[in-house]
Amino acid sequence: MVGLTGRTGTPVEAPQSANTSFETSLEQLLHTERLSTTVLYDGTGHEETHRHQIGYTGYPSYPIKRIETEGYLICFEGKLYDVPEESLADELQSIASVLFEDDRGTTEIRNSSVDGSLEIFREWLLDVDGSFLCAIFEKESGELVLFNDVLGRLPTYYYADSERILFSRELRYLLESVPPEFDRLGAAQCLLFGYSLGTRTLIDGVERLRPGTLIRIGADPLELEIIDAHIFSFDDPKHTTRSRSQNARELATRFVSACDRRAGSFETDLISLSGGLDSRSVLAGYHAAGRQIKAATMESTEYVPISDVELAEELADAFDVEWQSYDVGHPSGADLDTLIKTKNGQIGLMTSFVLTFLRQLEANHGGSMAYITGDGGDKALPDLTPSRSVDRADLSDYIIDENSILDIDQVSRITGVSTAAIRQSVREHVRTYPETSADGIYIHFLLYERAANFLFEGEDRNRLFFWSETPFYSLPFFRYAMNCPPEQKARYKLYRSFLEALSPTAANCTHALYGAPVSSYRHAAGALADDILSRYPSVLETLKPIIKSVNDLDTETTLDPATLECIREQIDRIDTLDAEFDTDELHQFLDTADDREKYAVYRIFALTSVVDDLTSTEQNEPSILERRSDTIFA
Repeated sequence: MVGLTGRTGTPVEAPQSANTSFETSLEQLLHTERLSTTVLYDGTGHEETHRHQIGYTGYPSYPIKRIETEGYLICFEGKLYDVPEESLADELQSIASVLFEDDRGTTEIRNSSVDGSLEIFREWLLDVDGSFLCAIFEKESGELVLFNDVLGRLPTYYYADSERILFSRELRYLLESVPPEFDRLGAAQCLLFGYSLGTRTLIDGVERLRPGTLIRIGADPLELEIIDAHIFSFDDPKHTTRSRSQNARELATRFVSACDRRAGSFETDLISLSGGLDSRSVLAGYHAAGRQIKAATMESTEYVPISDVELAEELADAFDVEWQSYDVGHPSGADLDTLIKTKNGQIGLMTSFVLTFLRQLEANHGGSMAYITGDGGDKALPDLTPSRSVDRADLSDYIIDENSILDIDQVSRITGVSTAAIRQSVREHVRTYPETSADGIYIHFLLYERAANFLFEGEDRNRLFFWSETPFYSLPFFRYAMNCPPEQKARYKLYRSFLEALSPTAANCTHALYGAPVSSYRHAAGALADDILSRYPSVLETLKPIIKSVNDLDTETTLDPATLECIREQIDRIDTLDAEFDTDELHQFLDTADDREKYAVYRIFALTSVVDDLTSTEQNEPSILERRSDTIFA
């Protein structure tokens, strides 16, 4: 996977052996021919206090900067959209001065009247618009700081023990560097939701960097300090006194600005266009900003409704943009293996077919491309509060009921973790949130767990090929949107007003979900019906096949024998390990696969594939997916 990787030790401990150089250790991250490794700093040749090593994996257009000044070495991955490229070095040097409390800063950040360097840093995080991970080494003290943006847009992981501290944008680097002891509770959460909660991962001791986190790493003595620079609270939205039309106009203005700032950073800006509201909003935003953009759409009889492709073409014609559809089919074993090696079970394998689409875009447009999506539109503008009244005491059960992929009893039997322990882990985790209301806590869960720990991983998959971004997570837009009241967001009301303020053309084009424009009475009626049905889950489950069929969304296919055979082979291999999963229960689950949601089976598939991949690496043997690289998985 692309991105920064670093390690610290006294002396530095190599991941595989004492004879492995840092540069060599990065080679395990080269998953495609376009990728190369670069060592940005290697302190092993310096005095005892300078034992940090920092490098990265990337391709020529991937955004990573190395900035060296008299006092600092700054390694910056990502983009700051509201800071001109020529001012980036000064901006980051100023932040370094704040974090290390010296007088070298030259910008107005150093002149802030706010007391305390951490508070100044926090205000800076909340003021900038970007997706980034930054490591700053202070030469005099030998201290290293690592921090990410306040939304945690670039997934990052770290590990620390008494001898070494490791961090990497790719989980695999850490998995091959520490004893692969599975965190059974993390695995249970991952099977239950599709992602583990908070900092947990599948591996004990390997943690996820939370959004808005600052880490201080000292090399002599070896020490790690983790600071929550900022955590959003979603209680008490501020814009309740403003009308829906006022909020919609403000959101439209901020959205156009977000699109404008993101445009032009690469040779090509290309939007992934569908028939939904999120991608058309991006298309309309770039158009309103006067920016050139191209559009592309996946076409597949297996995975994409025909109406989605037709509506995407209609939207492209309406905005007069260059558009092309790309045919994608079932993924191969090599595709699945690529996802396992780069994302290590952090995203489901059902999205493997997307790799064919991304490769075609790369071939047609080159690597210097920004892949612009509508990701985040489903979080910023809809009403995320519970669909029915929920007390705080019952909220953890509601979270499990509404968000689980596998039945909790099934998860318990597979992992050996009791249902009581799983429920307690959810209950204890949500208690750490800053919100006091059930509504606020549930919104926090959807953004800090489902979005940050799962959906952001899916976006990160795209960065294996080119930079991927969305204006919906532009901080000025996102913060305003999350302060709009839920009653305005309910049933697409705020989204409709936002889209009408942004572009009447986009609002008047058919929305694939309801087969009607968002501005129409039919759309409002459909949204109202969905809202009512969401309050009665049993009725919704009964009607779901009919709804899919009517709206041309019934793209489900049954599992083919090759998929089930592959999973069984992996399970048989796991049976020889001390992985602490009940393989008999896994086989019994597959015996009823035809009665299961395909997504649930593929969640199992991701777990068995990760275990098999780690085992094969340790034993220096090909994994089952590597042996089946040419197999087509339907």
